[in-house]
Amino acid sequence: MEINLREITKDNWLDMIELEITKEQENYVALNSEAIAASKFYDYYVNRGIYLGDKPVGFIQYYPNFDDGKPNEIFIDQLMIDVGHQGNGYGTKAISLVLDEIKKLVGFNAISICYVEGHDVMKKFFERFGFEVVEQDEFDETIMELHY
Repeated sequence: MEINLREITKDNWLDMIELEITKEQENYVALNSEAIAASKFYDYYVNRGIYLGDKPVGFIQYYPNFDDGKPNEIFIDQLMIDVGHQGNGYGTKAISLVLDEIKKLVGFNAISICYVEGHDVMKKFFERFGFEVVEQDEFDETIMELHY
């Protein structure tokens, strides 16, 4: 079975909010329900379900970074893999797929992500894709960027 990305619709949004993370991970990532709800106020947010074949295993959200005055940059705001599916390489494959998807968008030349201090495993994870640390913001989040 292959990892694939799917648009979040009225038919699969419940699958996304039923995915779980560990109690510790709740300190580092928003709930999928919150991310999906927030996206309903901005038509430029993109939500994708991460599927293993037809089985939902994760969620990813990205959008143009208009709010930070970076209209040529896409911000990956959310990435999560269900606790029962972590450690199988699904996050790696999902990021590869979403990077390919983003790079096809017209008018963008950079992608940014952030991770919360203390969740430093994400730094090495994103460095594998070419992201580099550029700053630490006022919320103890480390910002990483990839230019292409």
